Amino acid sequence: MTASHNSSPALDKLLRHIEGILGCGILIHRQTEAPAHGILLDTYSYGTSTNVIVFSSSQLGLLKDFVIAQNSIRLLMRGIAHRRGSYRVLSYDPGTAGLGMNQIYLDTLKDEKTRNLPVSQKKKLMYYLYLLIHESISDIPWEILSNVYIAQRCEVLQNAQTYFLVKESMKDMHELVAFKEMLPRRYFVLHNAMYYARDMYLADITAELKLNPLINIPELQKFKNLDVKEMMTQRWSQSHWYHTKIVGDAMTNIVRMVMMFDFSGTLDENYYYRMYEFGQEITNRWLMMMRMQDWYSWQPPKHLRDAETRAGEIERIATEFVFGI
Repeated sequence: MTASHNSSPALDKLLRHIEGILGCGILIHRQTEAPAHGILLDTYSYGTSTNVIVFSSSQLGLLKDFVIAQNSIRLLMRGIAHRRGSYRVLSYDPGTAGLGMNQIYLDTLKDEKTRNLPVSQKKKLMYYLYLLIHESISDIPWEILSNVYIAQRCEVLQNAQTYFLVKESMKDMHELVAFKEMLPRRYFVLHNAMYYARDMYLADITAELKLNPLINIPELQKFKNLDVKEMMTQRWSQSHWYHTKIVGDAMTNIVRMVMMFDFSGTLDENYYYRMYEFGQEITNRWLMMMRMQDWYSWQPPKHLRDAETRAGEIERIATEFVFGI
């Protein structure tokens, strides 16, 4: 590990463990404008010569250590999968993007609030929502796994973990609130339901009630003590947040079914590869539940890097597919 800052013995131990298993070093870097979740630039995903974890200068003490730990665990899962020749990421191409954007367009026509939007706005919305879902589902399952690991194996970081998750959950689940009247309700719900499932599951694992979305998110608090009959009334049936709870509960159940794993087991290569497989399985089951299994495909990391480089071209071809041009 190469770093220019102080860190806790718990983080140092974790990083030495990871470097020992992967047989390579990790460079820790502080950056003023880094996002709260940090940045992971790893050789397996980006073809870089060094594994780099970047954290925000505003993060200090154990909060900083938690962000570094979370990214280092993701690095470990990627490295083990790469060693076994099975590291894949969710990617897309003009064909899969066309399928996804076509469904998004149909959903804008079905939704009363978006059916009358100008065609130019619908076109922009298609690609924006397609990439938004890709970003969320490519990240959240692995965030769940890294947080479960910290909760089970890194006791010193648990207070910082709870503080971070409660704070960031509010931001994550309100990201689309300002735009929800301009989006098909389905996509507001699916996007937020993934975060709901993350927080609901981690609230159980960490035994932190304040992380529970029905307690932490003001708009969801009203559903905490309602029975099914009350929630099905006309008053609630049109609520974005009511639907978020329903879908989020189903996604949480999927995570619980998948995560049948003894996290207290021996920390060897098989342990971390099983974690990687869980991430893929959660992703696949969520995609099937959302009926998006054809929107993206598991590909080598270079495929996604190329897709991101060709973003404008992919959007153009997929849009032509939707409108039959």
